[in-house]
Formats: sequence, C-alpha cells, structure tokens
Amino acid sequence: MWTLVLCLALGIGYIAYDSGTALARRDVVRLEDQLAKLEAENTGLKADIEAALELEKAIEKQHGRKVPPGKAKELVNLVRERLAAGVSLERLAFVIGAAQNEDRCDDEASTKRFIVQTQLGEGANDTVSFANNRIVVTASGTAAIDASGNPEAWFNPALPVAIQFAVAGGATSDASGILPLHPSVVLGGSEYRFNLVAGARGFINVTGHRCDYP
Repeated sequence: MWTLVLCLALGIGYIAYDSGTALARRDVVRLEDQLAKLEAENTGLKADIEAALELEKAIEKQHGRKVPPGKAKELVNLVRERLAAGVSLERLAFVIGAAQNEDRCDDEASTKRFIVQTQLGEGANDTVSFANNRIVVTASGTAAIDASGNPEAWFNPALPVAIQFAVAGGATSDASGILPLHPSVVLGGSEYRFNLVAGARGFINVTGHRCDYP
C-alpha cells in the first residue's frame, strides 16, 4: 500500500517537474526571441545614428556649416524612404555628393507662347516644345464668359489651368493652379525650370531655363 502511494507520488512529482521544465523551456525560448528582437532594434538604431552622423558630416563638408539636428533627421528619413522605394544607395550617394547651393544653368532661357485649350475645343498653336522637342507643353483651362453668360473662345486666366509636360520616353509631368506657375521637369542630367504666365488673350507665355541636375 505504502509502496503504491510512494510510486504515485513520485509519478506525480515527475510529471509536475517535466511540465515545469517544459514551461520554463518555453519561457526561455520566448525571452530569447524578445532579446533577439531588442538586439535587432538596437542594431537598427545604431545604424540610423551612424547614417545620420555620416550624412551630417557629408552635408557639413559640402556646405561648410553645421546642420540642425532636426534637419539631419529629416534627411535621414528621406534617405530611408528612397532606399525603401528601391533607389540604390549608390544613386543616393551620387545625388547628395553632387548637390550644391549654386545652380549651374545655361546663360539664356527660351520663351515661347501657346494657346490654352478649353471645353470649346482645341485649336492650332496649342503646344510648344523644349529640350530639342523632348519636352512638349500643353495646357487646358476654363473658357471665359461674356456679359451674356456665353463662353468665349479663350480661357479665363483668373481660373486654375492644368499644365501637362509630355517627356520623351512616354513619361508625363503635370502642374495645375492659377497662373503664374513655376514647375520643373527633370530629363537625364538636366532640370528644365519653367515659368508660365498669362499672355495675350487666349495665350500662355512659358519660359524654359535648363540647369544641371542634380
């Protein structure tokens, strides 16, 4: 009888011990996983700090002045976003290294004019081109209204217009708002800066100025 009781007690004790050991083992595994995650986060934070410091040094060297901490953080966040979007580190390093405050632009700008398309239809002379015809500019707007409430054949320059730049290769770039507008288009190693203002009735005057990019 006592032998049976002893055996049962030992059996229960073993089961309890084995269960406790299994629970302890699971706790150890869980704690090890948490520790690994914390170490990974710590490594990521160290990498961000190092990247911020390196970026700050590069900008200071480029521009010869201290960069406010908040601005450096913004730049680091922007770099991380571009990397996450698939932009290569080499490309980002090149752009940052080539950036400078002083623009390198052509001595002369080119000014042209074109008719703005309205809901009444399209007309002749409604496009102009820049960059050896690699950038084609068009615009659409709202027709002006006469005193009787009838639409005129020209656009109302006091209302928003939509500008479209068709770029060689099939890309497009859009800008919209009330004139004047100052969009820019990057094509290869050049940035084309545009200034669009209302011209003679029905026309927009657009000035394009080419600068090196970046």
